[in-house]
Amino acid sequence: MTTTPARAATTAGHYVAHIDGPDGTVPIDVERIERTIADAKRPVVEGTPVEPEENVQTMVELVGHVGLLLGPAEARYRALCPNGAPYQGLTTSDFDALQRRLDYDRPDPRNYPLQAMIWLSDLGRSCQTLLDLATSGQTADQRDDEVAE
Repeated sequence: MTTTPARAATTAGHYVAHIDGPDGTVPIDVERIERTIADAKRPVVEGTPVEPEENVQTMVELVGHVGLLLGPAEARYRALCPNGAPYQGLTTSDFDALQRRLDYDRPDPRNYPLQAMIWLSDLGRSCQTLLDLATSGQTADQRDDEVAE
């Protein structure tokens, strides 16, 4: 499994990695995923309004990102840790658990805003670990070179 920079970024300064996964090469919009993760992990300050529709949209995007990253991240994990050793706290069984979580009903932010925020934060952390794992073959220099092109 290899990770190579995209030949052409989608916009100036926008980074898309091409990750080899179990079903071939997958383009990963790293910056968009990082923005979604930041939205999911955004702290809730007491007294500030929580926008349910924004959380619904973040949930949809986050589930899509995790679904996209699961295959390539698991393939990379198996290459890096053939004996099943933990990678940033992630073990072999966690990939199956994450897949099952994607199939479960999500808390409705309109009816259960606190549970939705906890769910978003938790899945956001998992998504960050998957993104780090999937792009772990990418060096900072390669990434900087791609963004500069």
